Amino acid sequence: MNELQAVKRIDQLRREIHDHDHRYYVMADPVTSDEAYDHLMRELEDLEKAFPGFVSPDSPTQRVSGAVSEGFATVTHSSPMLSIANAYQESEVLEFDERVRKLLGRSRIAYTIEPKIDGVAVALLYEGGLFVRGATRGDGERGDDITANLKTIRQIPMRLVESAGLPERVEVRGEVYIPTEAFGRFNEEQEEKGEKVFANPRNAAAGSLKLLDPRIVASRPLGMFIHSVVDGEALGAATHAQALERIRDLGLRVVEHLEVVEGVEKALELFRQWESKRSDLDYQVDGMVIKVNDLEAHRTLGHTSRNPRWVLAYKFPALEAVTVVRDIAAQVGRTGVVTPVAILEPVSLAGSTIARATLHNEDEIRRKDIRVGDTVVIQKGGEVIPKVVKVVLDQRTGSEKPFQMPDGCPSCGEPLQRFPDEVAVRCTNIRCAAQIRRRLQHFAGRNAMNIEGFGEALMDKLVGLGWIGDPGDVYHKLSVPKLAGLERMGEKSATNLMLALEESKICGLARVIFGLGIRHVGAQAARILAEYFGSMDRLSGATEEDLAGLSEIGPIMAASVVDFFSHRPNRDVIDKLRQAGVRMEEVQEKKGDSLAGLRFVVTGTIAGRSRSDVETLIRSEGGRTGSSVSKKTSYVVAGEMPGSKVAKAEKLGVPVIDFAALEEMIRKAAS
Repeated sequence: MNELQAVKRIDQLRREIHDHDHRYYVMADPVTSDEAYDHLMRELEDLEKAFPGFVSPDSPTQRVSGAVSEGFATVTHSSPMLSIANAYQESEVLEFDERVRKLLGRSRIAYTIEPKIDGVAVALLYEGGLFVRGATRGDGERGDDITANLKTIRQIPMRLVESAGLPERVEVRGEVYIPTEAFGRFNEEQEEKGEKVFANPRNAAAGSLKLLDPRIVASRPLGMFIHSVVDGEALGAATHAQALERIRDLGLRVVEHLEVVEGVEKALELFRQWESKRSDLDYQVDGMVIKVNDLEAHRTLGHTSRNPRWVLAYKFPALEAVTVVRDIAAQVGRTGVVTPVAILEPVSLAGSTIARATLHNEDEIRRKDIRVGDTVVIQKGGEVIPKVVKVVLDQRTGSEKPFQMPDGCPSCGEPLQRFPDEVAVRCTNIRCAAQIRRRLQHFAGRNAMNIEGFGEALMDKLVGLGWIGDPGDVYHKLSVPKLAGLERMGEKSATNLMLALEESKICGLARVIFGLGIRHVGAQAARILAEYFGSMDRLSGATEEDLAGLSEIGPIMAASVVDFFSHRPNRDVIDKLRQAGVRMEEVQEKKGDSLAGLRFVVTGTIAGRSRSDVETLIRSEGGRTGSSVSKKTSYVVAGEMPGSKVAKAEKLGVPVIDFAALEEMIRKAAS
């Protein structure tokens, strides 16, 4: 393929992928399979690697790129990002309407009503149709430039849909959020790893956007809705509703359930309707936003030093209930973390009956002084899992009992441990029955081996019968006749499960690594490790220095990986998986052998490419990659800010080259 053909195909692929992203993430109406989408993305990646001069900032491949930032630059907003005034009573909404009508000299006002998403406010700037900058609200005048982090959110298009009359500059504002169900799973994963859990989806979204490494941000389940346009008239709109409709046509995802109403009475009616059905949404809302629809009226009404005068947030009352703590139980997770859970007198809240609430850890219980027998306030306002907000102290009788974390595991009785760097208490017995069940559930889960039909009930039954005790047993100790004999199983279900087990054997090294449940190693880290090391053998033999040399893998994770492979039972499980035929190597397409016999270390930031991309290119040409420089290293490929590895290479006499020299080396060998 020549350059002209490559340019045309790259442009075609980008347009197709942008269209599929828009249909999937914005319209929720996908028209292609995941496999077909991945094929398009891989083709684009390969072409951009072969023709790096044609890589552009709006390419779908550039959503997650670059190195860890030293900090965020400051952005001055084109117009102030003011906060919205809040109202908590109908009388306050009526007063707002009266002020607006008086200032505009009108007897009746057209308003827009939309759910108030409980997220993090950001501003997006497009120039020439390309996404060029994203920033936080900050102090309203200036915010942090978080463009790299926002690029990881698929609902934010890198390029607007082409349209006649598109202004050179388009600025929109909206909310970054985490969907309710995804937040629950995310917090469970955090708790299992002994890492920080977040009080609500908004805090998790805010914490994610503050991260300095966009590759970690990409692993967080962030979404975004646009709720306003800075200059709607430039888009040919006369009203707020028209401006959002125009933005939707350009490919942006705007707030859902927006309605235009005549008069404040209808606005209040809609508020009352949404108060009872807000839990139907898959994201958290804490009220409804009432806006004057007429854009010209916005200029007339103006703003105070803090709030625009044409908009009001009518907040829902917090979802709280009062109940009694019957008991506090300790629950064991798959990594051995023991979590205290409040067993409650069942109470109705937000349309469901609540009988349990997480207490997170022993320190949290002590901070709130929660005791068995206490009358407590539980809340599900911005929560997925209900939490105990506070104790009603004037209801205490003196019979309440303080909680004491057990010395032994509630499942196996082995002593519990608390490590210095964690708030979590753990059972470290790898044979603990509670951990076995949860580890197997994790191993078979969608993000790991994805074994269809291996549900929690069946797994509990198999563990209870003693048929399986680790992931290796899943492949060695089950058969159609054996499974078919179980109650409610049958031959057809047994056959389907065995077929699913066979299919899972080729799911890839990254899924196997993630499925093993190595502490601190999530799905994203597993992909990085699989791509870098290429096989389970290489990974299991890696040292902490090898692992920590990867920019994506910190010292805590590196120590955890080495510790996992140092235990004989874990190595035995891997041997059983290998004997069963589970693929333990990363399958990579080899393009040539121009770098055969050479060892490379890649360091620093290389424009337009991630470090793993460069390492994949080297391995595809027969070369080997490492993370530390030694006398055996043939070349160090250095980008900007390479750090100490260049100095070490110079000291050892190892040649240091840039990426262009590496490409030239490959071209010369191939010609």
